[in-house]
Amino acid sequence: MGLYGYVGAGLAYGFFALLLLFSWRESLQGRLLFIAMFVSACWALISVQIALHKETYLLTYQVFEILRYIAWYVFLFKLFDVALDGSATSHHDQKYSYQKFVRWALPLSVGFAVVLLLNEMVVPVFMLPDQFIVGIAGNIILALIGLAIIEQLFRNTSPRYRWATKYLFFGAGGIFAFDFYLYADALLFRSIDQEVWDARGLVHVVAVPLLAISSARNKNWSLNIFVSRDIILNTTAILSGGFYLLAMAGAGYYLREFGGDWGKVGQIMFLTLAVVFLFVVMTSSQIRAKTRVFLSKHFYKNKYDYRIEWLRLTEDLKVDADNKDHNKTAIEAMAHIVDARAGSLWLCDETGDYKNVEVWQCPRLENTIASKSPLIAYMEKKGFVINVKELSSHADEYKGLALPDWLLKTGQPWLLVPLHGINALQGFVVLASPLIERTINWEDRDLLKTAAKQITSYLTVLTASAQLAEAKQFEVFTRLSAYMVHDLKNIAAELELIAINSKKYTANPEFVEDAFGTVENAAADINRLLAQLRNRRTDSEKKILVDLVELITDVIESKKHLLPAPQFKVLSESGMVSLEKQRFANVLAHLIDNAQQATNESGEIIITLSSTEKMHIIGIKDNGHGMDDDFIRNRLFKPFDTTKGNAGMGIGMYESREFVRQLGGDINVQSNPGKGSIITLHIPLISSHGNDVNVLPA
Repeated sequence: MGLYGYVGAGLAYGFFALLLLFSWRESLQGRLLFIAMFVSACWALISVQIALHKETYLLTYQVFEILRYIAWYVFLFKLFDVALDGSATSHHDQKYSYQKFVRWALPLSVGFAVVLLLNEMVVPVFMLPDQFIVGIAGNIILALIGLAIIEQLFRNTSPRYRWATKYLFFGAGGIFAFDFYLYADALLFRSIDQEVWDARGLVHVVAVPLLAISSARNKNWSLNIFVSRDIILNTTAILSGGFYLLAMAGAGYYLREFGGDWGKVGQIMFLTLAVVFLFVVMTSSQIRAKTRVFLSKHFYKNKYDYRIEWLRLTEDLKVDADNKDHNKTAIEAMAHIVDARAGSLWLCDETGDYKNVEVWQCPRLENTIASKSPLIAYMEKKGFVINVKELSSHADEYKGLALPDWLLKTGQPWLLVPLHGINALQGFVVLASPLIERTINWEDRDLLKTAAKQITSYLTVLTASAQLAEAKQFEVFTRLSAYMVHDLKNIAAELELIAINSKKYTANPEFVEDAFGTVENAAADINRLLAQLRNRRTDSEKKILVDLVELITDVIESKKHLLPAPQFKVLSESGMVSLEKQRFANVLAHLIDNAQQATNESGEIIITLSSTEKMHIIGIKDNGHGMDDDFIRNRLFKPFDTTKGNAGMGIGMYESREFVRQLGGDINVQSNPGKGSIITLHIPLISSHGNDVNVLPA
């Protein structure tokens, strides 16, 4: 037992020293604690050699025994600097007297230990009378000095620091007390009791976790010796299960040895039931929750590991395209923080009232909470997390709050967490009581309020995204409608022209034939527009090979009834291009129509067609009123911006430029106020954009 005990102590001290080495805050106390743990680790490993009966290590063992005391003395005396801050002995003279005590007690204690160290080191050279007795008595005094320091340190530590240091008093005090017992027994019987010495290693194994807890609670000693709560919980479960199985195995052995004929059967049945019971306990959510609360309450400075909580909240709120239950996700994320077993989400609707929009593991309520109700008014004013179970015991805190009766009677409501938006209360979450009754303190409330801010932002983003998607649909429909109206305006102009000329040319067969053809085309265009409205998209016209000379000539013929009539000059031999014929005809008709509206009847409009190595160039020149540079730069191609009042939609130039750019070309505009304009269309000889696979001959 002694061998394993000292091995365990050496490993425990060594691991603790390693943690301190990489985590102290450059404080003197942190360095001294590391030295004490390092020396203790060396002492424990040398004790292993003694347990193996290697007498050559006896002197080394005695040296490190005393060095361990010295390291502890220096560390403990330096703790007085912290202990006296805020101590109950606040009088200046009393503090000064304790500082004087430390100044003379430290060198005396260390000096006495050094004398004993020299006594041990001279043993190989010559033996003094009763030197063994002197050594044992000296160790007793060293242990008493340690206990005296612990007592004074505890007495002079302020109450606010005792929470952080009490486990140090238990651990170090236990070590000194056991040493006193060991050496007092040895002095009495003139020999060290082997069994007591063997148990000494186990005492140190038990003391190290207590020292580690104090170190974790004192930021001046170390950074944060952090061990995950999940690791502690799982380790506790494994160790508890191991000790339980060990105890059950001992009981089973007893049954087999003393159970007679049924001993072996009883042992098997007993162990089987023990394993089943262990499995039930280990998988119990209730027991795990109790254990987690117990460990957080007694072994950690903070109730929560905020890094883990924040990462878990962020992971819970991660937007997944496949997950449509975003509101339920928000409830679950809030419930997981305090282990609530159910919850519901209430959000403000368009009328300003609050309705139950989503639930998790509880029935949905159809009730409505008015925006001017006492509950909403309290949440908006205070912003507190409401604990329903404290309404009667903390009446002053909840003054003016009145919960609806129907809310109190449903699902055991426990906590009401407000969700505050930028300017108003966006909603709140109702959480049901957890499986394990637990108290809610300031730390729970702060964490819930912080999580509520994140969840509010999460819900706000989702709501804004839904509204943006809806607005986008309306925008697409509105833009599509505007294009349709523009096309309908052109169709109406063609039909109006037929109606005007019908009075003069009714008896002309050619006019009648052209009129029927125009009406047929208008009907086809209207049906095409209606189909586009039903499908909420514009249908793409197939590209065909078009002769630009013929196309421009046809468009000019349709515009000759208005003055000034456009003139056409062909400056190139060929004008074949692949494009959507009807759309391009509409573009040319719109540009010529704009030129006619901007030019007096006595003016002129000249349309030219020329070619370069890569482009066909169509120019539309007029001597109308023209445009300034600011208008061309900021308004000419801006959609839904028109200078024609109700007569225009403001999308003709925008649509024309977009169509030409889809062909791989562009539109350039040159204009001067009072002098006219030149609009130039650059069309590639072979379209570099779009799909030319389906090109058909005209």
